[in-house]
Amino acid sequence: MDEPEGRGAFGGFIGPRTLLGLVANTAPWLLPGGAGESQLEAAIRPSAVPSGPRQWHAILRAGERLASTADPGPGERTDYFALCLAAHFASAATYVPTDVDTKIRRALWLEAVGTDELARMRALALGLAVWDMREVSARIVLVEGIGAVSGHDGERLSVLCGGLVAALEARDASGARELEDAIDAELVREARAFDRTARAPGAELELLRLASVLTHNAGDVMQGLAAPAERPVAHAAVQRFGDLAHERFARYGGSFGRAAALYRELLASEGHRNYPLRKPRALRTDPRLLLPIAPFLDDWGERVARFPALADADRAEIVSALVEGCRKLPGQTGYYRALAGFARAHPRGLEAPELMQLYPASVKRGLRAADLRQKLAVKRESFEASYAKRARIVLRA
Repeated sequence: MDEPEGRGAFGGFIGPRTLLGLVANTAPWLLPGGAGESQLEAAIRPSAVPSGPRQWHAILRAGERLASTADPGPGERTDYFALCLAAHFASAATYVPTDVDTKIRRALWLEAVGTDELARMRALALGLAVWDMREVSARIVLVEGIGAVSGHDGERLSVLCGGLVAALEARDASGARELEDAIDAELVREARAFDRTARAPGAELELLRLASVLTHNAGDVMQGLAAPAERPVAHAAVQRFGDLAHERFARYGGSFGRAAALYRELLASEGHRNYPLRKPRALRTDPRLLLPIAPFLDDWGERVARFPALADADRAEIVSALVEGCRKLPGQTGYYRALAGFARAHPRGLEAPELMQLYPASVKRGLRAADLRQKLAVKRESFEASYAKRARIVLRA
């Protein structure tokens, strides 16, 4: 039996097996096994897994063989970098993301400066562009002629920006240029997606979803470019790519500025980390239960009400988490919409006897509160039409 991994088991970082355990905890449908698994995946190094849409899954499988070591060499650190990339990709849109983002944005990059591993790490980071997130995210906006735009693109941008800082630190001009071109191409693509959707009649809700994605992705860029004060090498990159949601909106045609305006006026209260939904473990059992982009959660609430694999106790726990979330997160509306969708789809609504007997007393009181009842009474069509109208007003301002 393998020895338990302690804190900082891999060169001061979380151990590989512990990291894989965290992925299995938040997305148990992924490990072990999964579509496309092969013996090859488990027999090669994580950083040597061939590129492709499911490379992330193959890296997770190969990561099972990466040993904990107090003093890993440069190649082992690259293997660990690949594993962290895959673990973060697999969990970023789940209810309990793995906490390795600073490692793939900064720490592992900067530790590789002065070694021959930067080129291999750069190839892995550039390969993220073809990874398929449909198995691990419901926060995807499909734009005709452009493709999928999601928060995973922001995570990728932050990794590329971290690599850019490291390339500049290493005075690797060609590597820095390759990363800059990739960052610019993605930001251009997202700006085009926003502009195309803004021009499309009746696409206001998709535009708002994109506004949420673009604003968060702009923040991810800043996270990736952040460097300690003694490393001012990224100044030019920050001037080019930084603060897209806050200043100099002429960059990228102003799309990120317009997205930020929509987000600030209509969506900022929805940008929390959904801590209340971490408790119901049943939500982690199937990718079809992943949370979409708030506040438009009516369909998700209906799915929870009807999902055949959920027991009454599971549904009661999820409703309880939503009601408690409404109380703890003032200003948000997404949880109310999830409850409204659940109430419509469940045969006997939120106060079905089989559910009421399982709710805590505080949730029973919350369900009968006048404020909650008033918000749940708003029809989906009215709610969404209101957001669409307000979005057009903000864009015209």
